Amino acid sequence: MEYEEADAPEEEPGEIEEDKVDKLLLTFEEGRVLGCLIEKSKLTPDTYPLTLNSLLIACNQKTSRHPVTEMEEEDVEDAIEGLREKRLAFRVDQAGARTSKYRHNAESTLGYLPEEAAILSVLLLRGPQTSGEIRTRTERQYRFSSVEEVEEVLDSMMDRTEPYIQTHGSGGRGTRYCQTLAESPPGFDESQASYSHGGEPAVRMPRATPEQVQALESRIEALESKLNELESQFQEIRDLLA
Repeated sequence: MEYEEADAPEEEPGEIEEDKVDKLLLTFEEGRVLGCLIEKSKLTPDTYPLTLNSLLIACNQKTSRHPVTEMEEEDVEDAIEGLREKRLAFRVDQAGARTSKYRHNAESTLGYLPEEAAILSVLLLRGPQTSGEIRTRTERQYRFSSVEEVEEVLDSMMDRTEPYIQTHGSGGRGTRYCQTLAESPPGFDESQASYSHGGEPAVRMPRATPEQVQALESRIEALESKLNELESQFQEIRDLLA
């Protein structure tokens, strides 16, 4: 399908002025939308860019999200407009379609490599993570060869003038990393480094081996990809019939 970039950024990658980058601070909702756009660009490329409805579904997924949200369509619309103003997303229009679609521009605006964007999306969508968790949860976006490679990329990201990544908690193998690009969600407990939503305590799940977690997440993400694809196809059919 042919798309027209309705509001593509004017600058080429690497030409963003330093002071513009320094001023970036996203709301939690903008961060959730940006994380979803980055994630879905890799996980469901056949249905990317995303319609507003598909983006809403992605934001409110019950899995691979922490915290789980109940964002409204207006929340996503406002977040998209905020990201467009910051040149982190833009609208694309499909010829003959009534529904606009949206794609992210994070790699260009932030000067990120694909592996760095994958890390950012996981931290935006799931909160603080260890390097091992990041490696597991970015696998379908970018395949890191080892935890050490993840840590090398994290170190490189934190060495920037405006890193948007920092360590969270104590040092050592259990060090967790968090993003500073977007605001923390409501109910974020800084002392415990956990999230709660709507005043409810964060649920602690039984421990599982990394292999079990990875296998289960892979199955869930495959089902989510199929569901998002069906949702997008259904939306396209509705647009044609409208």
